[in-house]
Amino acid sequence: MKKKRLLILLFFLVSYSIQSQINKKIADIIVEDFQKTSKNNSSESIYLQTNKGVYETKEDLWFKGYVLNSKKLTPSNKSKTLFVQLTNAKNSKVVWKEKYEIKSGFVDGHLYLSDTLSSGKYTLEAYSSMSFFNGLKKYNAIREVLILKNIKNKTKNKILKKDSVIDFNTFPESGNIINNIQNKIAFKAVNSKGLPVKVSGILYENNNPILEFKSVHNGMGSFLFTPNSKNTYHIILSKPYSKKYTFPKIQTNGTALQLLNKNKLYATFKIIKANATTINNPVYLRVQSRGVVHSVAMTYLKKEKIIKIPIKNIPQGIVEVTLLDDYFRPIAERLIYVNLHKKLNIKTTLNKKRFSKRDKVILKIKVTDTNNIPVKAHLGLSVFDKLYSNVLDSKNILTHFHLSTQLKGKIYNPSYYFDKQNMNSAIDLLLLTQGWRRYVWNKNNLKERNLHFKKLISDNIIGYVRQLNPNKNSIEQNNKTVMVFSNDSTIGKSFISTNSKGYFKINSTHLKMGEKGYFYLKPFGSKNNQYTININDNSFNIINSSKKKINFNYPIYLNQNKIKEEPQDPFFSPNSFNLLDEVIIKNKKKRVFRDKYLGSLDSIAKLEFNDYVCFYNILNCLNHTFDKSRRPKDGKFYIDGRTGEEVLYRYKKHSEEDLLKKFNLRMIKGYYGKREFYHPIYDKVTINNPLPDYRNTLYWNPNIITNSKGEYNIEFFTSDINSLYIGIIEGLSETGVLGTKKFKLKIK
Repeated sequence: MKKKRLLILLFFLVSYSIQSQINKKIADIIVEDFQKTSKNNSSESIYLQTNKGVYETKEDLWFKGYVLNSKKLTPSNKSKTLFVQLTNAKNSKVVWKEKYEIKSGFVDGHLYLSDTLSSGKYTLEAYSSMSFFNGLKKYNAIREVLILKNIKNKTKNKILKKDSVIDFNTFPESGNIINNIQNKIAFKAVNSKGLPVKVSGILYENNNPILEFKSVHNGMGSFLFTPNSKNTYHIILSKPYSKKYTFPKIQTNGTALQLLNKNKLYATFKIIKANATTINNPVYLRVQSRGVVHSVAMTYLKKEKIIKIPIKNIPQGIVEVTLLDDYFRPIAERLIYVNLHKKLNIKTTLNKKRFSKRDKVILKIKVTDTNNIPVKAHLGLSVFDKLYSNVLDSKNILTHFHLSTQLKGKIYNPSYYFDKQNMNSAIDLLLLTQGWRRYVWNKNNLKERNLHFKKLISDNIIGYVRQLNPNKNSIEQNNKTVMVFSNDSTIGKSFISTNSKGYFKINSTHLKMGEKGYFYLKPFGSKNNQYTININDNSFNIINSSKKKINFNYPIYLNQNKIKEEPQDPFFSPNSFNLLDEVIIKNKKKRVFRDKYLGSLDSIAKLEFNDYVCFYNILNCLNHTFDKSRRPKDGKFYIDGRTGEEVLYRYKKHSEEDLLKKFNLRMIKGYYGKREFYHPIYDKVTINNPLPDYRNTLYWNPNIITNSKGEYNIEFFTSDINSLYIGIIEGLSETGVLGTKKFKLKIK
């Protein structure tokens, strides 16, 4: 069906008379050639939404993971496990690592921030089997957070220092500067740290100044000029300091592809050939986004031609427009951004303008599309004290999926490009200076990725069943059975059959059995032919060894001006109160196991010892071996039947390893358990509770699903902290349309 729509489009775009059957054949060749390269790139793209940006130790960090199909940006069902770890950015030390269950493309998770963590910046990283593979040059599925011992230690943002070293580069619109054609030249200036620098300069022709230019945003700008290949050109920057830069080589032959205009319906291009001929050569314009060809246009070209490309039905994002010659070779390319308006419109309504302490908040959410039609959406919402926001982080779901994951280079202040005032000219300038070769869905980049593609981690854990004590007389079974069970008897058991070589797989269903702690594996065999299990779960080791070769790609916030801090009432932090001296609570049993099932095994093991006492209370009495029914008691004194000395009797202490070996079990950690975010409810009685309420996150819900009217209503209560609170909603529709919304809530 898609192919038919593409061919009909081709028929209306041709600017000469030709049989439609030939057009269809050419379109098929162009489309199939590209789709053949991109079809294997059905990878996943991951975004992490956290409940805030700044944390104190001894808090929970709550997060929502969006695991999307990288082409369609719809929830992916391929991966079942999300591997999450928290890493200290300063020393790259992993301080937390757990597995979380992916449910229909979403993850609802949390982790505890121990008070042993040092203050500083950390990265929350997420990996799936279809997002992390060999050949990756950069990785985007991370979230930077700031962790402090006390929020009072939060430092003010520093202004970037100026750098005298400047790297200045030019980027012709079509890839080359072509002789005797008016060329659009974009430029970008960065310092030695790769940060943009505001510049101005002059273009010289044969040492004569012909035009002045200056950057308009983040060291980027552009100018128009018509070069003459017989002349020489150079650039001299006048600000921030004087320096001469050579100009790229001018091509005497070539074809330029220039964007003339772009609206919601069409993108209009001008194709210009450097040396006009009397021969009408066919050229083709291929339009693709995220590996999917949306249209192919065809025309004859002598000197120049103007052509319109329909973009109304293309999803929001970066589009690559490629001009092909009659041999289907690319001769000019251009990146454009289309349909910025195609996003979720999220409207929020609060029941009050200002709230008091322990007050009831009623929040109404309404989600519509660009045509104001209600949308069913999957959203995540957090309401938190503004003091705990990280103003240096301008990453959101729109910037992540539409910019950061689509371009190879660093992006500064990405949210700037989604502001209505900046969205068209600024984002076009960004794409010009990035260059089409930096588009991850460019054909050459796809080929390179296909060449090296290899999955590094798996949702499954591989186990191996082998004979415990093999001998000449034992006959090994071809297919063995492994029982899988949890410490929770209500979950039940399952059985896995091995292949003929003894290998088996532990999948997501088994990992879910261990959500409340651990789950266990036990092999079955006869008395004369016992088996044991070998397990090698090294996913996190693979991740951490492989990521050393990969750059983390995180957008940079440029704090070039002082950020105006809004007045803040005095705040309270649980860490700022006087703490009681250490209180040690002793347990009589003293033996604490990681899992309650191991405790039960320890009790069973105690019943299987051979020690006894006779009726004279002699331990292991040699004269009364006929009666071993009486058992010694732990902590009592007895006369040792062998030495005659008085001894204090103690049961043998079994380690976890001892117990697992004794009962021939393997203990496996499952998915990290879920917790509900605490939402207090205040009524006429509880509102006078003398216990202080110092919650800095008032509300967190990663699983908001709007109804058929696009609506969802929420109720929660404020805390005892007078402050300005920020509400952030992020999410997507069933068709992959993204959206985000911020709102404010004042407690006074």
